[in-house]
Amino acid sequence: MSLNLALIDRWLTGRSLARGLSLPLRHAGGLCVEVGDATELRRHIFLNAGAALQACAAQTHVPLVLLKAAVSPEQMRAALPGHWNIDNGAFLMYGPESVTAKLALPPDYRISLDAEYGGYIARVIHVSEGLAASGRIALHGRCAVFDQVVTEQTHRRLGLGRAVMLTLEAIAEKAGVTERLLVATQAGRPLYEHLGWRVLAPWSTAML
Repeated sequence: MSLNLALIDRWLTGRSLARGLSLPLRHAGGLCVEVGDATELRRHIFLNAGAALQACAAQTHVPLVLLKAAVSPEQMRAALPGHWNIDNGAFLMYGPESVTAKLALPPDYRISLDAEYGGYIARVIHVSEGLAASGRIALHGRCAVFDQVVTEQTHRRLGLGRAVMLTLEAIAEKAGVTERLLVATQAGRPLYEHLGWRVLAPWSTAML
């Protein structure tokens, strides 16, 4: 699978659908999504940290505007002035054509699947403690985008993230998608790799 702006556009479109955000627009050599919440005003996404990202950075003078690119944190740091803060990095990943692992939950947990925004959300619920893990998926053409897979701190190391991923995978399998994408944190990467996902590119964020 080759990395290009069209692929990033497919991932970003799926992410927006999964979260109920506005769809991305092509803008100044990259992509732009209006987020408009208390933690993020807007995000600009680029294939690399070249001239288009640097020009966008030069024109950005307000907080809560994020610049993202398929580069390492070191490459992002080298491309931008020192007043930009760079995160520790993440990973753009693509999934296998199918997953053969079987879904299993520990005792006292159940899983639900509901339509929400432009996709679906899977929730793992503990019978007495409530929400333990969750994750989203959105289908965009032949692409499935997995998003916001989170396990609550007190419920980790029980295979709940795996259960969420397999529940979402069943939707992708049924839809016959040919492409599976997500952006993983460093902490989440081992789970996805265990399920057969591969790193396509590093992923970094810059913010004022």
